[in-house]
Amino acid sequence: MLKGKQFSRREVLSSGARVGAFTILSSSALGRAGALPPSDKLNIAFIGIGITGWTNIRMLASQNIVGLCDVDWRTPAELGSRANDMASATIQKYPDVKRYDDWRVMLDEMDKQIDAVVVSSSDHTHAVAALTAMKRGKHVYCEKPLAHNIDEVRAMMKAAKKYPHQATQTGFQGHASEDVRSIVEWVQNGAIGEIKEVHIYQQGARRPTSGNRSASASAPGSAPNAGPGPNGAARPGGLPAQDQIAHINDVVPVPPEVKWDLWLGPAPNRNYNPMYIPLRWRNWLDFGTGILGDHGPHFFDPVVWSLDLGCPTSIVADTEAEYDPATNNQMFPRTATVQYEFPANGKRGPVHVTWFGDLTPPVPDGWDPNRPLPDGGGIILGSKGSIVYGPVYSSNPGAIKQAWLVPDDLDKSYVRPAKTLPRPESHWLDWANAAKAGEQPSGNWTYGGLVTQICLLGNVAIRLKGQKLLYDAKAERFTNSHEANQLFPRTYRKGWELPSV
Repeated sequence: MLKGKQFSRREVLSSGARVGAFTILSSSALGRAGALPPSDKLNIAFIGIGITGWTNIRMLASQNIVGLCDVDWRTPAELGSRANDMASATIQKYPDVKRYDDWRVMLDEMDKQIDAVVVSSSDHTHAVAALTAMKRGKHVYCEKPLAHNIDEVRAMMKAAKKYPHQATQTGFQGHASEDVRSIVEWVQNGAIGEIKEVHIYQQGARRPTSGNRSASASAPGSAPNAGPGPNGAARPGGLPAQDQIAHINDVVPVPPEVKWDLWLGPAPNRNYNPMYIPLRWRNWLDFGTGILGDHGPHFFDPVVWSLDLGCPTSIVADTEAEYDPATNNQMFPRTATVQYEFPANGKRGPVHVTWFGDLTPPVPDGWDPNRPLPDGGGIILGSKGSIVYGPVYSSNPGAIKQAWLVPDDLDKSYVRPAKTLPRPESHWLDWANAAKAGEQPSGNWTYGGLVTQICLLGNVAIRLKGQKLLYDAKAERFTNSHEANQLFPRTYRKGWELPSV
C-alpha cells in the first residue's frame, strides 16, 4: 500500500481503466461525501447553459450536475422567443446546483468536486475555457466549432495529445448518429463508386446581410426583428451588416442580469448592444465563425470521416458582390462559396469539395426535382450514384432518417454492409463513458480539430475572397499568402489570455 499520497477521483478513474480492473470504491476513498462509484457517474460542470448548453445538460442528466455557469440571466419576459431555453429557465430546473457568472471562479472554488466540464459558450470563449479546464485535469466536451481561430484549435489538439487520459469530445453530435455512421460504411463499401466531388451546404440560414447600404437607408428599428429591445434600445440586429456596424459605438445600458465584461471574455472591448446577444453574435468576426464555422463541422464530418480527407491543398472563396472585406472588418458575408481541393489518399483519388453558405447546391442526378433538398447537409457524388444527407446533427438512433442513396434504383438494389462501426447510445454518453474508462471517444479533439480547421481555413479564404490560397499541411501554413497566415491567431484582452499547453 502506498502511503502519503492522496489519489484524485480522476486518477482512480483512469488507473482503473489502465489495469482493466473494476473496483467499487467508498465515498471516503473518492474524497467527497455522497460520491457514486467511478464506474457510475461523472461530476460535470457546465459553462454556458442556454440553448445548446441546455441541450447538453439534458443529454447528460444521468450524470452528476455540480456547477452551472452563464453570463446572461435575463428572464423570459425580457428575452421573448426561445426564453425557455435560456439560462434563467435552466437554473430553475436545478435550484440546488451551484450557480456562477464567472467560470474561472467556478473552476477555482469547485476544482476537487469537478471531474468533467462541458463548454457551450460563445465561440470566442471556447478555447480559453476548455484549455483552462484541461490544464486542471478535467475531461472536456467542447461545442463546435472547437475554437474561434486556427491557432486556438491547434492548441486544443496539442492539449489532447498531452493529456491522453482526459477524454475530449467535439460537439458535432451527429457523429454518433446512425445516419453518419451508415454514410461512412456505405462510402467505404463502395456503394456509390468512385468519388471525385462533394457539395456541402447550409441554405436559409437567415444571417444578416453584408451589403454596403448606408445607415440612412434604414433607420434602426425599421427592419424585421429590429424593434425595441430592453430599456427601449433599438435592435439593429435585423439590419444589413453595414447598418449594424454603424451602431457598434452606441451607448446602450447593460441590463443588470447581463454580465457583459464576462461575456466579452478574451474579445476586444466594445459597448454592449442587443444586436449581439442572445443568438446574434455568430456573424461578428470578434465573436463567431459565420455559417461555415457554425454548421460546417456538422456537415463536413461524414465526408472527412468516410473519405479520410485530411487537409486541403488549395482553397478559393467567393461571396455576394456587396461584401468587401477591405471595408468590412467586423462581420462575415451573408453568402459564400468555398472551393476546396483535397489530395489523393491511398486508393482514393483527389476530391473537390464545395461549401455553399446560405445557398442551394445543384440537385444531383436521381433526386426528385419536385422534392426540396434538406435545409442543410451534403451531397457526395459518386460514379454509381450519390448520397444525400440532411441535418444529421438533429438525428439520434431511431429518429427521422437523414441519409439517402440516390437514384431510387440504387437505394433498392444496394445490399447494405454489416455495421462495422460502434453505435454509441449517444454522442454525449460516448464521451462520458470514455472519460470513466480513461479512453477517447471517436469525436475527440484530434479528429474534431481537423474538421474544425478545414472550416476555419475556409473562413480565411472568405476574408480574402477571390484569392486562390495554396496550403501546406505539413508546415501548417499557406505558401502563397502571408496575409492569410496572419488570420490564424487573435489578440486577447488582459486576464483572458490563452493558457499555454
